[in-house]
Order: sequence, then structure tokens, then C-alpha cells
Amino acid sequence: MEKAKYETRKARSLDMLKNGVEPIKDGFNEYLIPNQFDKNVKYKVSIKNGWYSCECPDNKEGNLCKHILFLKTYFALKFKVQEYKHKVSTSIPCPECNSTKLIKHGTRKTIMGLKQRWLCQECGKRFVLSPVQKIKGNTDTIITAIDLYMKGVSYRGIADSMKQLFGLKVSQVTIMNWVNLYMEKINNYVNGLNPKVSDLWNADEQFIKGKEAYIWNVLDNETRFLLSSNQSPTRTYEDARKTFQIAKATPQKKAKTIVTDGAFSYERAVRKEFMIYDNPKPHYRYVSLNQHDSNNNVIERFHESFRQRDKVMRGFKGNEKQYAENFKTYYNFVRKHQELKTTPAKRAGINESDLWKELLEKAVQHPKINTPHLTPEG
Repeated sequence: MEKAKYETRKARSLDMLKNGVEPIKDGFNEYLIPNQFDKNVKYKVSIKNGWYSCECPDNKEGNLCKHILFLKTYFALKFKVQEYKHKVSTSIPCPECNSTKLIKHGTRKTIMGLKQRWLCQECGKRFVLSPVQKIKGNTDTIITAIDLYMKGVSYRGIADSMKQLFGLKVSQVTIMNWVNLYMEKINNYVNGLNPKVSDLWNADEQFIKGKEAYIWNVLDNETRFLLSSNQSPTRTYEDARKTFQIAKATPQKKAKTIVTDGAFSYERAVRKEFMIYDNPKPHYRYVSLNQHDSNNNVIERFHESFRQRDKVMRGFKGNEKQYAENFKTYYNFVRKHQELKTTPAKRAGINESDLWKELLEKAVQHPKINTPHLTPEG
């Protein structure tokens, strides 16, 4: 009989938990337990030397009431949740042994606040779980710096933004190092992804203002995916051919039709790189330099986007080739195309995030993939 009454009280205490009843702290080791049917009615449960007592009539009769059972169960569940949070693993494994058996192990104080430290239960290594290691800031500051730079903000302006947004004092050189180091990692990762592109490509070259250099670009006409962005000091057949070789290596296919302007360097390069058995004479269309022709306006619009950065930054400074590669990643994977309403990468069948943070996290978890250095054959 007593056991049946106990089970009834226990069931009622569980019903209180299911109905969202929460204890209200009312002093040291004292809690008010609301009635699940009338929240205006509350019973005080006190804890002294590990013993529980309640003001309700049932407990005064010497019974273990539902309010005490409820509070004990509530504390037990709360402890389990905290224990689970403490031992929860993550998607990023231990950098030493690759194990995912990780537990939280205190915090590390930095100028950006507290960072969670982890302990590997397999090898005992302690570390801060972050895709960006050994830096003055954190992942969010790195991503903010990269995003601002790709949108045309100067290193000096980014350093000021770091101070205003994060209270972080960093030099222009630090910002430059962040951009160079982590954009290289992201570039290496996305260059290993193969887009599905059409058989019609547009090619054109662009002169870099204030520098004796050209940026050669090849764009897929359908997806607007930028297949190649090659820098050279000259405007020769060899430069055009190398650009086409890089473009072919990206989707691992050859186009059947190439649209270019009337530059003499293209025609021979097209024949050399796109002539195959079932397409012995690749179709080569060019836009006259003396006539208004819209056949190549797809890549001209891309060049206009590229020039916007030149205008904001008052000319390219530093490594133009590196910036061209960075801009290719930004254009293909992050910046949404106005006409497509999505990124060229997604239009080309690459199911990849358009967020810098997720791209960086994937980049540091994957082996480095280098785009092959292609040299024109004889």
C-alpha cells in the first residue's frame, strides 16, 4: 500500500516536470514549488544537512511528498544536462590523435575574452578548439577582416574597424598577414572543387591600372563561374594559352565555343588547347574591337565588378596575382550574382556554403590542394 502511494507521488512529480513547473529559489537552500494546477499556491521545500522538508500537509504527515520528489528529480536532471554539456564532443577532432572523445577543460583568457579549452581523453592533449590557431584575435575577427578587404576596405580601415567592433588593436601588417594566410587556405580548398559548366566560355584580358600587367579571365557563359584568373606582364599567345590550360583544369573538360575580343593572341591559343578528335575545329567567335558588339558583355560585366575594387583602393597595390585569385574565390563562392540570384558555384552544382567562416573551417580540415602550375607546351 505504501509503495503504491509512493509510486503515485512519483508519477505526479514527473507530471510537474512535464508541465514545465520550475522551482523558485527563496533563500539559502529554500525553494518554492508552485502547484501545477494553481500557480498562486506554493509550498516551500527546505534542505538542511541533506534532509528535505516541505510545508505541504502530505509531508507533515510523515510522507515523502511529490514536491520533494519533484525537486530531487529536477536537481538530478539539471546535473545530467550540465554533465552532458561538459562532456559533449565536437565535429572537429583532436589535432594530436584525431579522436573525438573531448571534454571541456577550463578556459583561456585572451584580449578577445574567454576561449573554451578542451582535453582529449585519448592522448591527454589540451587545446583551444578553433579552426584558426595561434592568432591574436579569433575566427570572427579573421572572417570580418577578409570580408571587409574583399569588399574594398583598406588595411588601415579594417584595423580601425577591428578596434571599433571588437576592441582589438592590430596593425595594418597583421591584417595583411591574416588576409594572405587564410585566403590562401580557402583558395586551395575551393580550387579542388569541380564545377559543372557549359560548352560556351567567354575570355578576355584586363589591364591593371598603374602596373605593366594584365589579368586574363575565362568565364563560363551559363553559370558565370570564373574558371581562370591568370596574371602576366605581357599579352602574348603563351599568356593566353596558359590561361586556357588553367581554365580546362578547373572543370576537367574542354569548351566547344570560345568567345573573345579581337586580340591576335587568342586564335592560335584556342586551336592549340581546344582542338580535339570530335571537335577538330573549335568554334572561335570574336568581338570586333571597332564595332559595338554585345557577344562578350558577360565577361565585360565581370571586369566592371573587378574594376570597382581598383577604384575604391586607388589602384592595386602589392601582389596583383594573389588578389586576382582571392577575388575569384569571392566572386564564385561568396558574392551572389545579381542575375543568377545565387553564387556561380551553386549554379555550377557545387553545394558549398557562401559564408567565409564555413569555407575557412573546411579549408583547414582538408589537405592542401595546390592548383598545378601549368606551362604551355611547345
